[in-house]
Amino acid sequence: MNEIMNSESVNDLSIDQDKINLGEIIRKYLYHWPVFFLGIVFTLILAFLYLRYTKPVYGISSTLLIKDEKKGTASDDMLSQLELFGGSKVVDNEIEILQSKTLMRSVVKRLFLDVNLSAEGRVVSTDIYSDRPVNFQTFEIQKKYFGKEFILSFPNSNQYALENAETGKKITGPLNQLQRNYLGTYKIDKTSFFPKQIQESFTFSFSNPEKVVDECLSNLSVEVASKQSTVLKLTYQSTVANRGKDVLNTLIQVYNEAALRDKNRTTQSTIDFIDERLALITGELVEVEKDVEGFKSSQGLTDISSEASLYLDNVKANDAKLNEVNLKLGIIKNLQRYVDSESAQEKLPSTMGIDDPVLLGQINQLSELQLKKINLLATTQPNNPMFEPINQQIEATRAGIRAGIKNVQQTLESTLKGLMSNNTQYEGSIKKIPGQERKFISIKRQQSIKESLYLYLLQKKEEAALSYASAVADSRVVDAAFATTNPIKPKKALTYLMSFLVGLLLPIGYLYSKDLINNKVISSSDISKLTSTPVLGELMYEDGGEPIVVQVSSRKAIAEQFRAIRTNLQYIHGKQHEKKGIVTLITSSMSGEGKSFVGSNIATALSISGKKTILLELDLRKPKVSKYLNLSNKMGLSNYLIGKASFADIIQPSGISPNLMVIGSGPIPPNPSELLTGNEMEELFKYLRENFEEIIIDTPPIGLVTDAQILARLADASLYIVRHGVTFKHQISQLDNLHKANKFPKLNIVFNGVQIGGNYGYGYGYGYGYGYYSDDVKHGSKGLSELLKDFFKRF
Repeated sequence: MNEIMNSESVNDLSIDQDKINLGEIIRKYLYHWPVFFLGIVFTLILAFLYLRYTKPVYGISSTLLIKDEKKGTASDDMLSQLELFGGSKVVDNEIEILQSKTLMRSVVKRLFLDVNLSAEGRVVSTDIYSDRPVNFQTFEIQKKYFGKEFILSFPNSNQYALENAETGKKITGPLNQLQRNYLGTYKIDKTSFFPKQIQESFTFSFSNPEKVVDECLSNLSVEVASKQSTVLKLTYQSTVANRGKDVLNTLIQVYNEAALRDKNRTTQSTIDFIDERLALITGELVEVEKDVEGFKSSQGLTDISSEASLYLDNVKANDAKLNEVNLKLGIIKNLQRYVDSESAQEKLPSTMGIDDPVLLGQINQLSELQLKKINLLATTQPNNPMFEPINQQIEATRAGIRAGIKNVQQTLESTLKGLMSNNTQYEGSIKKIPGQERKFISIKRQQSIKESLYLYLLQKKEEAALSYASAVADSRVVDAAFATTNPIKPKKALTYLMSFLVGLLLPIGYLYSKDLINNKVISSSDISKLTSTPVLGELMYEDGGEPIVVQVSSRKAIAEQFRAIRTNLQYIHGKQHEKKGIVTLITSSMSGEGKSFVGSNIATALSISGKKTILLELDLRKPKVSKYLNLSNKMGLSNYLIGKASFADIIQPSGISPNLMVIGSGPIPPNPSELLTGNEMEELFKYLRENFEEIIIDTPPIGLVTDAQILARLADASLYIVRHGVTFKHQISQLDNLHKANKFPKLNIVFNGVQIGGNYGYGYGYGYGYGYYSDDVKHGSKGLSELLKDFFKRF
């Protein structure tokens, strides 16, 4: 029957090992509720302080429409209508431009963002932006003063005073004037809020403009509203809502200005070219008119013949065409130089008079590609692979422009030759005119050439000026910058929720780590994980100094547990229990695990059930049973083993029950192990088996000496005492080796000293329904010291 019981216990053990005792885990963590309470309170306090001292961040948004002709005009081509990303390249370029450092530098400069001005508050400093009394415009500041704090005050309405917060060095100067000193070059201008704050002092510091630019760009986000649109959504995060709105509005303003400058580059180049030519032609025209006037007055001429006038008109018309062709050839040469230049900063020349639409389109395309490359260089390294397709497009466009320039140049040169041939014919005809008229026609011809060229340049200048004045940016502000009503971060609800969760997780981590580093047996699951040895019973911990807790009328839970162990022993012995003289050996891993206490109470439980029982104190090195029972230990086993006493001399009544007898250890011998191996032990147990029904032997711990293993040959069953919070886990592994090697007969475990809600939250789970104390004991409320002791014990 014992073998069946052991096999069933092993099977149950293997099943239990695969299950997680959720109830035990919950009880363990609930026992440590003070840890969770303090953890949650601590994290909530941190969350409160974080929200109290952290500046709120507002979200600012704006919407910008990019005018894209590809997406703004209808197309009959079905393929182009189905192309979802037809204009995405243009929009992506504008996104990169809006996020470029070049534009943000202009924003930082215009809004004076590289100077931080704040007023001291009771809790935190307040950043002054909208109602700042002065604008601090920096031109050049020494880098060593970046981040240094200064105190700004105003001695009067026309002066300022700066004091270095570290050194105390002061600087004074007039307002609204450019200042140069050891700090650098700057200017402090009064604002409309100056009169109200003249009596106050402020804290300010210079910031590295590049770092301010990077910080502003990190808070900026630009994205397309949808794949099918060219609407950009700009968002910015700032602790000051008005500053964030100004940053976005100024960024859009700077972006439009830059776009207009790029758009008018060609027009401005044309105007500059015309102005240069006009200055030259004007001087030449004045000189020719003076020559005409001088010739007429010197020769007394008032008119010329009709034939000479006809020749003169033909020459003037031909010369006008000739000048126009020469002007176009000059423009072609400028274009050739522009195309051959490798510099991205080369100024785009005038295209005035070029009528080839293909060539003009290629020139504009080259200008856009170079502009795109310049904008990308502001945010990207030149060796970035993304420049490769752009460079290829630039080279392909240049090749097309060169071919177009060559065709136009050939056409103009052919026209030039025809006009030169006409001039030769006209000059031959003029030679037939009398000399005086011929000279006058020559002078008049020069005048007409200059006049026609002058009028042509004036006309083109007006056209270019009109185009320059009517140019508008290819974007439109849909929504000006607006800020959120409430801060987007920190979010109070989310912060408190996260702090609450962290307040739960930290104690769980603490308790889990505590379990990981714990190397002692805390629960029955620790035993089942380390050994297949069955657990006979559990004994809960009880305060008090009574060595014998099993009484006839006792209803304590621990007394009932000893009775349960007594019953389970009957199942272990099986049919052998019907015989007389059953020997039960009790041992443990080390001293202090309650081996003698358990043995004494098991013997008492057997005796009060009517069994004639004897308890042997075989721990000859450190006997405790005699002390528990207040018995004399002058005569005992050691006397018998050396032949100095008989059976009758060493057996004495326990004084607890008439059915319980005790054999003490006697005087401590120098060689206990040798005494236990003698024939005297065989004879003693033979006598005891014949005269007693139950024989309980208290042996030394097996982890220290071999006495228990020597005595195992005399036992019918073995109980191994494991104590809660005392026995080490590695000792359970050693116990498992003993069990597998069958060195102890019918080895079972008694789990002793289990604390209900103890330091590790372990609860007793047999459910007998008995209270911790005896039914007839009344307990009052705990005192403050006990409550505090219990509170701190739960950590």
